[in-house]
Amino acid sequence: MNSSVNKVLLALLLALREPEVSLSNDERSLLQDIGQQLQLLTDSDDWEFIEEQLTAIIQTNSVLNRFFQSNKVKLDALNRQIPQEFLPSLDELEQHIFGESKEVKTFDGGFKGNVQSELLISLTGTIFNTDKPDQTVKQQTFIQNIDEFTKNYRFFNTYFANPDDACEGLRHLITVPPSEPLIHGQTYLLLVDISPERKGIESEPTPFPDQALAQVWNDSESLPLDLVVASKDFNIDTTVKKLTLPRSGASDSVQFTVKPNLFEGRGYIQVDLLYRGYLLQSKQLAVLIIPVAGAEIPESLRPPQTATITFTTTDLLTHDKLALLPERFLTVDVQVDTRDGSTDLRFLDRTQGNQELVSYSTNLQSGLGSAIARVRQKLHSMAATKEGYQFKTQGDMELLNTWLPQLADAGRYLYRSLLPENKGRTLGEDNGEKLRAALKPDSVIQVNPINPILGLGKSTIPWALLYERKVMTSKEVHVCEEFLHHDIDCTDCPFKDNYKVVCPHAFWGYRYAIEQLPAWTSGELSQTPSLVWQIANNQPLNINFNVWRDFRFWKNHLPKIEQLGYVKMLVAEEIMELENIWATYSSDLDIVYFYCHGGIDAIENLPYLQLSDDKISSNFLEACEVNWQHRPLVLLNGCATGDYGPESYISLIDDFRSAGASGVIGTECPVPELFAELYAITLLKRVFRGEPLGQAMLTVRREMLQQNLNPLGLVYSLYAPYEIALARAIAHN
Repeated sequence: MNSSVNKVLLALLLALREPEVSLSNDERSLLQDIGQQLQLLTDSDDWEFIEEQLTAIIQTNSVLNRFFQSNKVKLDALNRQIPQEFLPSLDELEQHIFGESKEVKTFDGGFKGNVQSELLISLTGTIFNTDKPDQTVKQQTFIQNIDEFTKNYRFFNTYFANPDDACEGLRHLITVPPSEPLIHGQTYLLLVDISPERKGIESEPTPFPDQALAQVWNDSESLPLDLVVASKDFNIDTTVKKLTLPRSGASDSVQFTVKPNLFEGRGYIQVDLLYRGYLLQSKQLAVLIIPVAGAEIPESLRPPQTATITFTTTDLLTHDKLALLPERFLTVDVQVDTRDGSTDLRFLDRTQGNQELVSYSTNLQSGLGSAIARVRQKLHSMAATKEGYQFKTQGDMELLNTWLPQLADAGRYLYRSLLPENKGRTLGEDNGEKLRAALKPDSVIQVNPINPILGLGKSTIPWALLYERKVMTSKEVHVCEEFLHHDIDCTDCPFKDNYKVVCPHAFWGYRYAIEQLPAWTSGELSQTPSLVWQIANNQPLNINFNVWRDFRFWKNHLPKIEQLGYVKMLVAEEIMELENIWATYSSDLDIVYFYCHGGIDAIENLPYLQLSDDKISSNFLEACEVNWQHRPLVLLNGCATGDYGPESYISLIDDFRSAGASGVIGTECPVPELFAELYAITLLKRVFRGEPLGQAMLTVRREMLQQNLNPLGLVYSLYAPYEIALARAIAHN
């Protein structure tokens, strides 16, 4: 139903914008009635009745009908992928039309649909409910922007050609039809372009995100984009090349020489488009390879060549934003081969012209899972036992010496399972030196999980716990006593090369800022997910605080948060209170804070969060159908539950993002309440000042180690862009 709503309403708004379209007074009166119905819309039956009325109006007005049908065709080609940023908020529209916001009464929280459908219904209802809706439409700049977008979109095209045809230039190339397979060992050209014409290997009609670049052109007639191509099934001559994007029209084709090294079966190629290190769009090619020319082609409903868009940004890049935001020094693309479960890691150095440092695959599924489990077991023991930090936030060197060497040992095993150390057979003479040289302290590392890691479900890798120094297993191993007096790079430290000394600064979580972006191709979202860099807050900051009431310190926690800045706390101890808050304040929430239990249901094997009286599951979040217009941060401070970890919330991230969340902070294991409370206050103090979340988390983690000699800051992970920050700082001066 949501796709029908979007297409019909958008096509009608675009048609009404045309100068040739005018309405009679009777037609205007009918649209006003429909506008009132849209503002009260609650379910699909009501929409079907409204759609019938709209169809009747459209069909009796031949000019309107002609433009309406034309716009439907355009929207079909776009697969209805209108960027969310093109739609104003309801308050902004009302201010534009009436000069003030008006309260619109709805029943049962309004229409039950996705975020874009709900907003579009509210906007259309408001426009139709004016005296002359056809004139009101023509005055709306957001409809003009959508109209221009539907007329000017371009596509990210990929196709193969035979190099023998290249002697006369690219214009005369004869492409390999998508209906034909490629042949093992034969050389081909992979051609990539951006064009208004859809061509080459068929994929879903998702347009190139031109709108993301709208404000970076200035007087330029072209922009340099980076093309990154990677595959373990094809040999590729050069994996990174430049594509010059013209302001309009088609780009020139960029060619890569590729040769299938897979003997037979489906081979995969990943193609990424980037601007200044920021991912714009990604596509995965799946190509059938046969051993020799003329070999029998296996029967399949799937064409020999297919393509899938795996990511499209919908965020607007500006010169100011690009100047303020750090370049991604290193991007780690994590992708799992569904054929054998092997894990592919690609390392892209953003500061060296997107030079690909290394691309290799592993078959360490069982070893990888064991290494991850070992790290989390050490974390859990350190955090949740009386011998560790369960009842203390202030540590000492004796406690640090008990736990940090164990954590370093487990983190080193994980590092060696993932990164290019000791993999000379795939890296030639490089045993990781290039990677270590590229990684400087404070670098921002972006982790892109292209798909979930098989065998680990929707679990993640605890990147902060990777330990990049060699370490010995010995009773003599101890924590460096000099780390408090040296910089993160351990300049002039006498123990820098002593592997019996554990250096806290060798943990990735103390050395780098790490952002883990959600899996873009989970297949569970109805729309392409957007990357959000700002929480659209006002003053006061609205915090929904959801709590398990039997925790000891939560009532003291609330006033501490209130003392930090201009906030309004909306507290829910039980599910009914949570539902009421989300129904009343859905469009105004800035932080959704779960200070509660969580885990995996023993019977249904499904993750949950738990308030005082009941559990919150994925189905619950879906059924609430909230619309978080301020793009709030979700903070999961999971306390004191034995089976709590990323598995308890990773699959809920899709639900939070569908609701409009900008990102999620979660933990790698259960956290004692004493530390959870202290960490949240220390972090929120910085967030309220307007600091980027990634930088704030890195700083707090280091402060906890240096001032409290407590390493539990490593437990917290960021599933969002590093730069997420409040639009308006709200800290008390």
